[in-house]
Order: sequence, then C-alpha cells, then structure tokens
Amino acid sequence: MQLRLPHIDIARGIGILLVVAGHNWIILSSKGELYRVVYSFHIPLFFVLSGIFFNYEKSFIHTVKEKFRVLLVPYFFTAIIVELISSLTGLQSTSLGKSLFWVFYGTGPHLKWVGLWFLPHLFLVSIFCWTYFNIFKVQQLKWYFQIVMLIIPLIVGWLNIRSFWGMEYTLGNLPIKVNGLPFSADILLISSSYFMFGSLAKSWIKNQQVQFIPFVVAAVIFLGGHAITDSSTDLNLRRYDNLIIATSLAIAGSFIVIVVSKWFARFSAVEKILGYLGRNSLIILIFHSFFQDNLFVLLSEYTKRFFYVGLITFVTAIIGSIVVAEIINRVKFLQFIYGNSKPN
Repeated sequence: MQLRLPHIDIARGIGILLVVAGHNWIILSSKGELYRVVYSFHIPLFFVLSGIFFNYEKSFIHTVKEKFRVLLVPYFFTAIIVELISSLTGLQSTSLGKSLFWVFYGTGPHLKWVGLWFLPHLFLVSIFCWTYFNIFKVQQLKWYFQIVMLIIPLIVGWLNIRSFWGMEYTLGNLPIKVNGLPFSADILLISSSYFMFGSLAKSWIKNQQVQFIPFVVAAVIFLGGHAITDSSTDLNLRRYDNLIIATSLAIAGSFIVIVVSKWFARFSAVEKILGYLGRNSLIILIFHSFFQDNLFVLLSEYTKRFFYVGLITFVTAIIGSIVVAEIINRVKFLQFIYGNSKPN
C-alpha cells in the first residue's frame, strides 16, 4: 500500500477545482483569458500527478487488470447507468444503442458527462507508458536521453492532433460524425509525455521541500507566456496551439501547483480541505457535471445573471460531489466500483 503524501493530495485537490471551474459557464462562455490560463495546464497537471506512483516493474497483465479495475470499472458503470436513466426518463435524444456505442467509444465530445473521457484515456496512457518504458528502458537512460524520449512522442502527437477530428462514417444506415479515436487514442502521445514526465520527476515531486527560486522561474514563464500569447491547450477538443509555448505553459503551470501544494501542506486547515478534495478527486471528476450542468439549466430559466448562476453551480457541484463521495465511502458495493477515498 502506497503512503499518501499530503502535498500530492493537495495538488490533486487544486487540480480538481480547476477541472470543475473549467467546465463552468463563467470560464466556458467567453473562452477568454481565464479559459486560456486554466486550460493551459489543468489536464496536463493530472497526467503528471498520475505518473508519479506508476510502477513499471509490475507485469503487463497485472498493470492491465489493476488499471481496468480502478479506471474502466467506474467509467463503464457510471456512463452506462447515465444512458439507461436518460433512456427510461425520456431524456435521451438518440437511441439507446447509439448512446451505448458512444460510451464504449469513450471520447469526451460524445459523452453526456464530458469529464468521463479522462478515465478510459488514462487507462490507455498507463498501458502505453508501461510498454514504452519497458521497451526502451527510459528510466535507465541519462537525463538528456530521457528528455529526448519524452519530446519525440510529444512532437509526433502534436503534428497529428487534428488528424482524427471530424471523421465521417456510416453506422447502420445513419451517417455519423466522429471526433477522435476510441478512448481518445489520437492524443495518446501528448498525454503520455506528461504522464512519463511525472514518473521521471517523481523524486523531486515527492520531496516536500519548497524551492523558491525554481518557483519564481516557473511563474515568470507561465505569466509571461500568457502575457505575450493567446496560446493554450484543450486536449478534449484537440487544441494544442504552439508546441513550445503550450508545453512550456503546461509544465510551468503544473510546477507552480506542485510547489504551492508543498507550501500549503504546512497549514493543517488548508491541508485538510484541499487534501480531502484531492482524495476524492475521482468522484468529483465523475459526478460534478451532473450537479453543475443540470442546476445551470434549471436556474437559467429564472434568471439571466449567469455569472452568479455560474458561482452557485460551481459551489453546488463541489458540495454535491462530496455528498456522493461520502455515500460511496459508506456503501460496500459502491466502494467496490469507485474505491474508498478514506485516508489510510
């Protein structure tokens, strides 16, 4: 059993708050500077954090079984239940068969709860990175060769990021437009680069010492990059504007969150709140769309002050997801599906 590190839980807590905020009307409606700032690093941050504790020494079969259990079981269980309920309540705009097809296809633009795309994709990333590390023995290379081994898939992925967007097929007798490959495999090389970066940098990331000068450098890169360019990232929509700038912003933003988390870990009250959110980040990721999206639609019928509606739905999404997490932690069957987030 892996020892939990408070600052890693805090970083996940900050990250999941950014994910919920990124799906909120306040940020999405204008696609302005706040959108570009948040989206430039919040998903790469989660791939970096996911790579920290990944064990490449486990067997391939063990890795597949473990990641299937942790990622695909909650994904399929939740997504299928959502489609069945939508069909039974008459909220389904398409046939149940077509909706289930999109569940097994597993890309964000075709899912009712968009954030679910991360789970099957992370499963794919884990399997790819295990294979990549074990074939090329990346962790045994000199640091400069490790950088090269991270850059190569990143470049290839960036060059092909829109290659599988807007594909047209025929499903039965119906023409359909498909965005992305199954499980978002078309962005696999980009996301895997961040995952492997987290794995290779795990010694520094796990170290709880706050490093002030590197933090300042990262802050200058991040703020300066956003000040001089509109470049940003949205992997779900296959946006990765400029290879060098977008990558620099993603790494610098992730670095800033990790350092800030190390500093926050010194304050027990902050650690308890953000650490709790971090331990329940999977549940918040899965369920926040239900509360945030549906409440926004409901409140929008009564008021057009969308900024305040956005604030209310953001808070409700967090609180509602926490309630779901507490229920899951008390029901054995749901613990089996989603895991138990209670600290060891």
